[in-house]
Amino acid sequence: MTHLLRKILTVIMATSLLSSAPAAVSAAERASWTVLLRPTDFVVGDALGQLNTRRQWITGFDERSGVFEIALRRKAIAISAPRCRMDYLILTIPVYYPENPKQASVRERRVVYDALVALQAKGKGSATVGVEAPEPLSRLGKRGIELVACNLYFAFPISVQVSTQ
Repeated sequence: MTHLLRKILTVIMATSLLSSAPAAVSAAERASWTVLLRPTDFVVGDALGQLNTRRQWITGFDERSGVFEIALRRKAIAISAPRCRMDYLILTIPVYYPENPKQASVRERRVVYDALVALQAKGKGSATVGVEAPEPLSRLGKRGIELVACNLYFAFPISVQVSTQ
């Protein structure tokens, strides 16, 4: 009888632990968003080096890897990130790997970077950008999908549309 009781208690404890753990984001609930960015909603290029954060930002475009970063003002973006302790979310375009079919060439990345720099320099217009957070960086929280940290990535295939109005 004590053996059966132990099994029942073990099952109850395991069920309790699993039900209180944060849920992973399922494939059906992929952590992806389309965000509208106005020039005051983000910081890109050399201006990243002047942000008052502890983070060492990538302040330009890396011609070899196609990598660049953008600081998104959290107040301007409707993406929950309760554990992020900065005023910005980090939007990164991952390193270019030619053997990975789901990505953009360095030339395509450069066009996106230049368009965002120009948008911010002009101070008017907007950009619609597809972003995502891979499974380890997102979870299903109390209010829906949320970021575990401050990190987001450009979604591939790359989807950035700039409007000058």
